[in-house]
Amino acid sequence: MKRALLTSIALALAACTSHANYGYNNLPKGYHWRAVYDRREKAVVFYGVDPMTRDSIYVGPDGQFYIFHHSGTIETRDFRRHWTPHDAL
Repeated sequence: MKRALLTSIALALAACTSHANYGYNNLPKGYHWRAVYDRREKAVVFYGVDPMTRDSIYVGPDGQFYIFHHSGTIETRDFRRHWTPHDAL
């Protein structure tokens, strides 16, 4: 009985985790992404907004995600704050 309970809990927890590989071509859901042409990158980049914290999220063609706490576009200092992508709650 105890083993069955532990197994069902483990399976339920495994179902909660995301197995998606997020990146430039596969953005997490729920962040209201908008595409912007970036002259520095000479490419389209994406900006999103975290619905819980209202922080800005950026991803460029290299697939790296960054988070910052000010309005507007990303600044050089913001490239130190990596963000782990996940679907919004």
